Amino acid sequence: MKDKHIPVLDLLRGFAALSVCLYHFVCTTTGYIQTQWILDFFSIGKYGVQLFFVISGFIIPWSMYKSDYQFKNFWLFLLKRLARLEPPYIVSLALAVIILMLRNSILGQSANLQEITVTRILLHFGYLIPFFENYEWINQVYWTLAVEFQYYLFIAIIFVPLVNWGLVARIVIYLGFLALAFFQNSHFLPHWLPVFLLGILIFLFRVKKISALEYYLVSAVVLIFGFYLYQPGEMLYMVLPVIMILYFSELQFGIGNFLGKISYSLYLIHPIIGATFINVISHHVSHPIGKVAVICTGIVITLISSWIMYRLVELPSKRLSSRLKY
Repeated sequence: MKDKHIPVLDLLRGFAALSVCLYHFVCTTTGYIQTQWILDFFSIGKYGVQLFFVISGFIIPWSMYKSDYQFKNFWLFLLKRLARLEPPYIVSLALAVIILMLRNSILGQSANLQEITVTRILLHFGYLIPFFENYEWINQVYWTLAVEFQYYLFIAIIFVPLVNWGLVARIVIYLGFLALAFFQNSHFLPHWLPVFLLGILIFLFRVKKISALEYYLVSAVVLIFGFYLYQPGEMLYMVLPVIMILYFSELQFGIGNFLGKISYSLYLIHPIIGATFINVISHHVSHPIGKVAVICTGIVITLISSWIMYRLVELPSKRLSSRLKY
């Protein structure tokens, strides 16, 4: 059971990435799509980020458990995560800088609110942008990577007491997650801890570290707390992976597996490749059918680019990470 792959995770990752992608393509191209019900329908896709957070809450401690993680493995654990995630991130950052500079040169105006400076770029390497008020992310989706990296540091510290120190330690940790969530800045981990906790609870339940009673009781408390703290759309995307992992863990199908495989690359480069294409072409296409064609073409271009990114950059990164053992 420790080595069992969970097929539905691929489907969920693909759905989350595609949801965010469609949100940006349809809703953030200013003034392009003006039909309100269409904007309302696709706007919920931005909450795919919360779905990713629940998956990370589950899969990161799951992989740590399979590898028998201990405190002494802290730095190797971080190295494994960096080996897996940094190369695609750095390549996407380079692409973003190049495209923003080209757009600025060709169109005669900056496509971002700030100039591209060496300091701004360097701050991306440590996910440090949120700590400096005068700088913004070059790619709008990077803020979630900063939250994820903060979560890696956090779970690396609390994993051992969470798994091995018993009920009292777990209660303290649960309460800490909920208390820290009152930190309102959404660019930092504390605000999102209850979302990650939903995934962590599934992990604890699946490896039989907690009883069914504890799982359902604590999950209910987290969800009730979530309804106070988060929007209804966020809650929908938080509950969906919980239901799917618990009750439909073997669900899979071809396109879902494909999207799940390339989901990280898709998430990283869709604002760079697809959104740029749509933003540029949108100035020249105004017919409703034409608008649909432009967005669909942007999706196709994004999927092809994401597959190339996956094959050339992400897949080697995954292999490198898997070779690091503790």
